Amino acid sequence: MGVLTSGLFVSFLGILGVSAELIAVVQVVRHGQRIPVKFFPTSKYLDGEYWGNLGAGQLTNEGKRQLFALGQYTRRRYPNFLPLKYNASSFHAYTTDVDRTHMSAQSNIYSLFPATDEQVWRRNLNWQPIPIHPISRDEFWGDSACPNFYILRTEALNDKLSQSIDEEYAGVYKYISKYSGLDIKSYFQIHTVFDNFKIQEDVGLPLPDWSKAVYPEPITSIAGWLFEVFSRTTQMKRLIKGRFLNKVVEYFEKMADDPKSSEKYQFYSGHDSNIASLLNSFGSFNPPYPPDFASTVYIELHFESWRHVVKVFSKDGDNVKQISVNGCSLSCPLSKFKEVLSDILIDKETYDEECSNIKDTSGLKKLLLADSNTHKITTEEVRETSFIT
Repeated sequence: MGVLTSGLFVSFLGILGVSAELIAVVQVVRHGQRIPVKFFPTSKYLDGEYWGNLGAGQLTNEGKRQLFALGQYTRRRYPNFLPLKYNASSFHAYTTDVDRTHMSAQSNIYSLFPATDEQVWRRNLNWQPIPIHPISRDEFWGDSACPNFYILRTEALNDKLSQSIDEEYAGVYKYISKYSGLDIKSYFQIHTVFDNFKIQEDVGLPLPDWSKAVYPEPITSIAGWLFEVFSRTTQMKRLIKGRFLNKVVEYFEKMADDPKSSEKYQFYSGHDSNIASLLNSFGSFNPPYPPDFASTVYIELHFESWRHVVKVFSKDGDNVKQISVNGCSLSCPLSKFKEVLSDILIDKETYDEECSNIKDTSGLKKLLLADSNTHKITTEEVRETSFIT
């Protein structure tokens, strides 16, 4: 088939509305299974021997296998898009600076690009080193570098929705506190117990008898709200995902103008909170849920029907679905994709300005002093609690 004939064939596909060409992909993934980051005081599994003495928060062998399998899925998903052999002009990987995300990225990329032919550098070894670049926390997950975000999160944890959740589950908190050794007054404090039970179940360690009354439900649903509250308001979405999404939009616009201007696949290794806040920014996190290990989001730029469109897919376990971004069509025109995210998109200069200009906290102080049947979460409690899981 000649060049002219090929061009006419692609144009004909465009007229039919068929996806004529995939231009670029941004993938965000949660790391694989890990050892719990923290344990509740009465846990039977505090001894490191239960976990191979790897240390809290470290990736397990199952976690490595999960990301390896995800890489195989990605390869099957894009059989004619990703090159069979790694080259820097086609693929670029980023990770947060945490052991489990580094190791997850390595496991995933190994299955995507095993060394073949001239890439083999040691006999009987098909692994090859592929660069994985650090991404700044304020660019990918904007909390620690942003004082205002802690204030916004504290407000959200004390708003009417949070109060209603805590009122509904007050009896559950009391029950869990009795047996776990924790003092739980809010869904904000439920994660350690949920995380311990989920991982114990995954690795085959027996759960305590008292867990049967609260796990998997209602603890799993309660934990879902914890992931929703990271990005409940537009301002929170701006500060936690605005810079990243702005980078994605700029990258897609650049690739739409010239598909050879940059690598066509960008991979980001992160955390459950990255997945949750991304889906919430897309308006696709209702009801909220705790993202599973190795869950992922694919953001794709296509050229079809004579225009550039964005398609977004989420994968959690075996459940893969296409999602609508803030009400846009499933094949969302790139210009519309940018428009429906316009309230969230933020550049570094604006991010720095909105983070450094400390907002008026008089309303928050009034909220914390108001009479209520629920426990009030303070900014100090928010700062002391890590949610990089």
